[in-house]
Amino acid sequence: MSFLTTTGPALATASGLVAPLDAGFSLRVEALSDWLLRIAVIPENGFAVDRTWMIAPGGDVPWPGRNRLSVEGFAPLEARHEAQSETTYFGRDWRVVVQPAPLALTVERRVAEEWQRVVADRPTGAYQWFAGRGVFRHVQTRSPDESHYGLGDKTGPLDRTGRRLRCLQTDSLGYNAETSDPLYKHVPFVIAEKPGGAAAGLLYDTLAEATFDLGAEHSNYHPHYRHVDLQEKGMVVYVVAGPKVRDIVPRLMALTGQPHFPPRWSMGFAFTTMHHADAPDAQAVITGFAERCRADAIPISAIHCGSGYTTRADGRRYVFTWNAQKFPDRDGFFASLGALGFRTAANVKPVLLTEHPAYPRAAGEGWFVRRSDGQPAVEMFWGGDGSSLDFTNPATVAWWKAGITAQVLDAGFGAGWNDNNECELWDETATVDGFGHRLPAIDMRPVHALLMTRATFEATREHRPVERPYTISRAGPIGIARYGETWTGDNRTSWHTLKWNLRQGLSMSLSGMPFTGHDIGGFDGPRPGPELLVRFVEMMSLHPRAVMNSWKPQLDDPATLPWMHAEATDAVRQALRLRYRFLPYLYHLAHAAHRDGTPLITPLFYHFDELECRAEADSFMLGPDVLVAPVVEEGARAVDVYLPRVEGGWHELHRETVHAGGRRVSIDAPLGRLPVLVRSGAILPLAIDWPDHAPHDFARVDLTLFAGSGEGATERALFFDDGLGWGYRDRDASLLSCRGTWDRDHVRVAVEEKWSGRGRPELGFVGRGLDGRRLEVETAL
Repeated sequence: MSFLTTTGPALATASGLVAPLDAGFSLRVEALSDWLLRIAVIPENGFAVDRTWMIAPGGDVPWPGRNRLSVEGFAPLEARHEAQSETTYFGRDWRVVVQPAPLALTVERRVAEEWQRVVADRPTGAYQWFAGRGVFRHVQTRSPDESHYGLGDKTGPLDRTGRRLRCLQTDSLGYNAETSDPLYKHVPFVIAEKPGGAAAGLLYDTLAEATFDLGAEHSNYHPHYRHVDLQEKGMVVYVVAGPKVRDIVPRLMALTGQPHFPPRWSMGFAFTTMHHADAPDAQAVITGFAERCRADAIPISAIHCGSGYTTRADGRRYVFTWNAQKFPDRDGFFASLGALGFRTAANVKPVLLTEHPAYPRAAGEGWFVRRSDGQPAVEMFWGGDGSSLDFTNPATVAWWKAGITAQVLDAGFGAGWNDNNECELWDETATVDGFGHRLPAIDMRPVHALLMTRATFEATREHRPVERPYTISRAGPIGIARYGETWTGDNRTSWHTLKWNLRQGLSMSLSGMPFTGHDIGGFDGPRPGPELLVRFVEMMSLHPRAVMNSWKPQLDDPATLPWMHAEATDAVRQALRLRYRFLPYLYHLAHAAHRDGTPLITPLFYHFDELECRAEADSFMLGPDVLVAPVVEEGARAVDVYLPRVEGGWHELHRETVHAGGRRVSIDAPLGRLPVLVRSGAILPLAIDWPDHAPHDFARVDLTLFAGSGEGATERALFFDDGLGWGYRDRDASLLSCRGTWDRDHVRVAVEEKWSGRGRPELGFVGRGLDGRRLEVETAL
């Protein structure tokens, strides 16, 4: 059909702006806060999927979902419409101008008493419903030099301009980290940034497949544009105001639910490989690996167990079952790992193969996604045909929680790892229970990963309520961070992957998924050589998630191991020690992410507005104070990196050298040394001592002030707790107020405890950049 137009006047109501449209649609616009606007184009009979699980302004959503047009948890602004100018004002700082035919909206916001455009629809046509194709299209104008970020775990450069990308969860083993699409996540969110840094976020609240064209398409009949094709009838989009990217990302987290604060052990180094759990003597193999880690002083906190513990003689995997031949003494197995100080996580999968012992009961009681005739939808899965569990059915959720409790947690594991949960469905007639109101299954694919992870999270919390749960999910939509971490899936071993994975993780950090990482050494493909292995460990040592994971069945010696190359083992060990040295800072950033929605790792332009920080770069910020420049090129022994302008310059971590900002510098990077620079004025908590059996439980931390050369002052707050419990909610933890000052003759640090102090480690005090000055310390602890 042609572009939608209004068929009557636009009106302001108590709920905002409304207008009738042709083809039975209606328009509804609401300002939900001074930074959030919602635009909905609503079909005559409502949305096929009438609920959302991504929007969670109150922190979470009910299990059955939340009405997509609900205002609960928001504070909508009063609307006032001026018919003559077709302009609606929302509160003091929003206004929307309506072009009736074809329908096009211009959204503006007051900034410093001036109206500035936030986003604008294409005036030559902006909204179309293609009934024959089942596609709703939304088109907006863009300037040719506009940048686009987001969309989650997408490949290629951080700036998505000029690309066409799909939101469709897919199991993508061995993907190309520069070009492959789609991948594992459903993230229909884009940040559009104009030259000069003014930005706005666009979150399309849909679980349906979506394709974003960010300037790949061009038509002589229209000005420059971007568009989104949604495979559902109608549209809901949230406009998140900036003005900067660093304003938008925390607001996205406030809209979709703050990320869960994980236990500290989960942020240490972890190891897994499918080959260990698949081995016929898996118990002995895994125990032997754990013992060697301790004997060889490889610092490690957790072992994640692949799904091999669930295999039968045919090699197929049956969730919530155990192979007693591989694990002849299950209690002894977990006792041995516990005595060595290891935490554990178990791989679980949400599809039952048709031969699964629970399949007949699940089919009979309706726990699966169902065909139009009511029978289970049988699809291709790993190992054979199977049926996807329907996590919109309360009975399925109850069975899953019971299985997690009995076969994972009671068995001895500490956490669940939700894997292979992309829910790839091909039967477009299939439906799900929808908590008593059946919904089209193909439009609900992402919600299964979300609710599977939620069920695992809740079962873990109920099993051990005094500890914060930890869980992982490979797939999922925005909102998955409310329950746990994720990663970039089954990457391929190569230098190419190392370079482009870096950008994937930064994109996820800008897209509501702050706890992320990449399989160290590469999951699929050839063995990593010594140099590549070391550089992978180095880069991931300062990422939120650091897990070595591999599956290379075509190789005679398939598992990627910390000691697989004797000549590189010491460099691997040193890189892992760097992680534990920085763990107090990583953990502090994790708490800030949970509290404020701020990402742990970001591109440089997140914190700095200089044009040079927007260039493609192999570097990232860890929090606001640490710049990391990993080596991603084979044979390189130095990195060339741009240092943003900061007063006092940048301190090299590994030597007493300070570089002025606002220029490019070359930093030595011998194998085993990750280039790390710290801005002047930072006060970092750096661990200097930890127990061998639990390196995440640092015993002593040096508060390290990086002082400038002239006169200056700085303030930082630093967080500690016991690493496990919920006491921080009641301030039963440590929050240190730290102030540093320096002049020509002195460097001073003053530290005061603001909370109970519980969990605070033994503290030391170190000054960097002293240049002959004495460090003076004042404490109130």
